[in-house]
Order: sequence, then C-alpha cells, then structure tokens
Amino acid sequence: MGVQLFDKFADMIEKLPAKAVLKAVRLERQMLESDMAQKRTLPMLEARSIVAFSNFLENSSIPPNGHKIVIPIQHLGLYRNTVRRLVEDGDLPFEAGENFEAAFGAMMKVA
Repeated sequence: MGVQLFDKFADMIEKLPAKAVLKAVRLERQMLESDMAQKRTLPMLEARSIVAFSNFLENSSIPPNGHKIVIPIQHLGLYRNTVRRLVEDGDLPFEAGENFEAAFGAMMKVA
C-alpha cells in the first residue's frame, strides 16, 4: 500500500517555510473538496481531517462555537505544531493556539 493522503500532506507541510503553509493548505483543501464533489475515491477520514484543519486556519482568530472538531488522534501533533509555528512566525494571531486547543483539544477519534 502506498503513502496515505495524510502522510503526504504532513510531509509537505513540514518541509514548507511557515510563510507558504497557509496558501498550500488552502490549495490542498480546494483540491480535496473538488475530489469529494466529483466522488473520487479518497481516504475520507483523512480528507475530512485536512479540510477541517484548513477551515480552522482560515478562521483561527474566531473563537470556536463550542463544538469540538473530531479528527484522528494521529493528526493532532502535526496540526498543533503547525499552528504553533504559524503563530511564532506571525502568520496567525496569538489566540489561534488557544482556539486550536478549544476546537481540537479534547475529542479526537482514533483511526
């Protein structure tokens, strides 16, 4: 079996400079949404996780509405580190870290 969607995504995000991450994640989300709309075969749990993370990044300064975003627990570390890196680089506001924990922190799905 080849490399999974999330593994490729993680490798890409970790290699990019912080300044390029937001655009790359947005483009990945757009491709995944197109694939889902066209009913292409995807690992849906991974695709939904990446789309949810991208949506969070675009709205990271807005406090979550109290609903937890369920993702595979294996994705949490990459997402948390990415948010931290983007905050440190000034690409996301300081409150993005707190909003991330509020949105993703407690309810993860084990895949």
